[in-house]
Amino acid sequence: MSNIELPIDVKIAKKLRGIRANSLAASVMLLIELGLGMNVNLYAKLPASDQGKGVVSAFGRAVTGGPIALTLHALLGTLLLVSGITLVVRTWSTHRTLLLVLAIVGFVAILMAWFSGARFVGTMANGASMAMGIATGVAILCYVLIVFVSPANSRGNNGDG
Repeated sequence: MSNIELPIDVKIAKKLRGIRANSLAASVMLLIELGLGMNVNLYAKLPASDQGKGVVSAFGRAVTGGPIALTLHALLGTLLLVSGITLVVRTWSTHRTLLLVLAIVGFVAILMAWFSGARFVGTMANGASMAMGIATGVAILCYVLIVFVSPANSRGNNGDG
């Protein structure tokens, strides 16, 4: 089957199924991430030695020396960055503007949450925690909308933007 050229509609339909699955998986991961983040914010003791660290250093400390909930939170956040990049690339290849815009906004929101989280580890600032939560909510909204507006088949016009 590798030598057989698939019709355009079949190719687009496969891409759209992949986009929907990627968006749904990212939404679930973001909800888990939100729960882990609330746990860290409310119950985890962050070492005083992490205070004043830069973003990269704070991330490294979160992964290697933080409480387990913080380690899981930091690693899942990094996995979400990869998922967000994958979704942007997938939507780009469909030439559907609305899906691409939602994917980019979702990825930027994850990036902002990631940097805010690293800042929170280094500063314990309430503003960093709030920014993390808001950015996570924006990313969830974008990815749920992608699932909602992307057509279930290639002939639908939802998501054409």
